[in-house]
Amino acid sequence: MTEQEIQENKTRFIALCREKISRKGLDGLLDYLEKTDFYIAPTSTKFHLNEAGGLCKHSINVYETAVAINDSVIKPAIESGESPFSEAPSDESIAVAALFHDVCKVNLYHKEEKWKKDSSGRWVSYEGYTSNDTFPFGHGEKSCFFIERFIRLRPEELLAIRWHMGMFDMGENGTAMRKAFYSAMDLYPLVSLLQSADTIASKCREKTTIY
Repeated sequence: MTEQEIQENKTRFIALCREKISRKGLDGLLDYLEKTDFYIAPTSTKFHLNEAGGLCKHSINVYETAVAINDSVIKPAIESGESPFSEAPSDESIAVAALFHDVCKVNLYHKEEKWKKDSSGRWVSYEGYTSNDTFPFGHGEKSCFFIERFIRLRPEELLAIRWHMGMFDMGENGTAMRKAFYSAMDLYPLVSLLQSADTIASKCREKTTIY
């Protein structure tokens, strides 16, 4: 990602926050992100958008995907009476959950010299990323913690962000955790919406850089 693309994504992210979110404390949250590496960090070390600027771009992609799914699937199902839910997620809640779901990743990834074999079998160095979690508080849990320091999250937003990893976060958890996960999906459509948007964005819209 070029420096221009990174700056353009940063501008769009902030514009979306200010256009879609009317929540006390938003300025404080944006000021906090400005002091972190949110706008230049990758979104992973070796998977989707594992490049500079990936985290911000991914957040925008998840938001756009969530809006598209809500408008084309969830709202029509609710309006037709086919859905078990009676109310679709609000535009603001979608923006809050999608744009901030991965703030747990700020200051997490760091550049590091790594090694690989080239086509001739020789070891060559390259600059990749490694993870160093100095506050191991979980994934969705940590995002909720960081966000709540500045803005008050609604119950559906808390649950959506907490469980946005879906089954990717269930493998090592016990029965009680799985029950809580399924119960959260039964309570609010935003929980399933954010999971779906995150998965589609990361698997269908975002490439992995092979260094």
